[in-house]
Amino acid sequence: MSEGRGTAAAVLRDHGLEGCEAALGAYIGRQRWAGAQGRVIESTEVVDAAVVNEESPVLLHTLTALTFADGATVRYALPLGVRSLGDPLAERAPDYMIPWNGAPKPLLLYDAIGDPMYVQWLLEAIRERRVFPTTNGEVRCTCPDPAALDPGTLSSVRYLRVEQSNTSVEVGDAIFFKHLRRVESGPSHELEMSEALAAAGFGHVAPMLGRAVWAGDGEAPTLLVLVQRFLHNSSEGWALALTSLRDLYADAEGAGRTDAHELRSWVAGRDASFLPEAMRLGKVVAELHLALAGPLPDPSMAPAPLTGAALDRWATVMTAELDALLARGDGSLDPLRKVRAEVAGRFDELRRLPSGGLLTRIHGDLHLGQLLRVDTGWVVLDFEGEPDRSPARRRELTTPLADVAGMLRSFDYAAAAAIFERSAPETPEAEVLTRYGDAWSETNRDAFWDAYVDAIGAHPLLPAPGPALAVRRAFEMQKAVYEIGYELSHRPSWARIPLRFLLDSVAR
Repeated sequence: MSEGRGTAAAVLRDHGLEGCEAALGAYIGRQRWAGAQGRVIESTEVVDAAVVNEESPVLLHTLTALTFADGATVRYALPLGVRSLGDPLAERAPDYMIPWNGAPKPLLLYDAIGDPMYVQWLLEAIRERRVFPTTNGEVRCTCPDPAALDPGTLSSVRYLRVEQSNTSVEVGDAIFFKHLRRVESGPSHELEMSEALAAAGFGHVAPMLGRAVWAGDGEAPTLLVLVQRFLHNSSEGWALALTSLRDLYADAEGAGRTDAHELRSWVAGRDASFLPEAMRLGKVVAELHLALAGPLPDPSMAPAPLTGAALDRWATVMTAELDALLARGDGSLDPLRKVRAEVAGRFDELRRLPSGGLLTRIHGDLHLGQLLRVDTGWVVLDFEGEPDRSPARRRELTTPLADVAGMLRSFDYAAAAAIFERSAPETPEAEVLTRYGDAWSETNRDAFWDAYVDAIGAHPLLPAPGPALAVRRAFEMQKAVYEIGYELSHRPSWARIPLRFLLDSVAR
């Protein structure tokens, strides 16, 4: 282990990596976790570094800053590995290789998260509670119970292939860790939320085994790595929903049902119905929100009253986000442009609602993919918030109905995604399946909402029933606006899912 101080440029130079920055920027720009698709990179700079292994292979901690053409600069955690050219790791982990031809002698440069040796070093550092200096700060590793964090022989290292702003890894059959990628100034939403929920006794999270935090000189600590116990016999909520929908669509072929009420009754009565899980989810999410509305050790997380000023501010922000989306000029948005006044009018309705309810911290990116079903029930994952929101925005107090809106939108997404697996859009088959998918979504949305409201009970967390429903629906529409923008940037063919929801919302 190096002493860490000096300059990041010197660390690169000492290990034959001088001039590699452009290659690092190109690699980061291609990754889903970077959120850089479609953005022009103006410059790349390694702004923090430390040597964690001197040789065979060389392993470096680095933070790499990308400055984009719009003037924004984002820092990314990019641990680097260096091996001899031709090393077998290039075939075992091709997605983690960083092409670069500028080295003084041939070498293999790669993202070290793809190297089991780095994974092992990282887990050992956390278990041993190491603190090591870097060129511009330090990394602090903590572990509540070292005996509980035993990577053993690393019998297997499995990388989860999901679209998110971190790299998640399952190690053996006991450990799950995620390595966050974006290093943002200010307090960590994930860190604050995990500590607050532990203090509140909320049990629907994976037990924390350890973590690594980076603290830059003069900066607040930010979470780099979170290690949790591996949850056996777990299934992702999104996967369970798709399984239910695949069975539904297979049985729907040739069924000939057209009446909406009949369709919903048929969906609810099926053995493979998702309804029991939707109700359990509603209860768990309510318990999450009640925990965040209770006494918490951090005064900045204390609930506040929902006032007319907040309702007015939400309406203004939602309308501005709608107009920013429509300003993109994409022709697929023309149907939304025609109903812009109606959508904005739904947002304006917030201004006329009475005050009532509480503002709290929330999950911030809650959907079926952020939930695991285990033998004992549902577990909530990833408290990072929406990656395209600013850190300050993710930490704002807001209504828990924003989380509810995300969950409800997720049911719509699952129904549409399962159709995409079976049929091309706008075909007769897709049209038939859409009616069944709508029935599945509506039935599960209602079950989730009813269970959620029942679990909240008389607690003053929510506004009165009528205003609560109006706020929820406004946040659903805001979420759909966000989804359209995201999909146009990443998966244009999926933009039709939230667009359809918005158009149907104003047509009702």
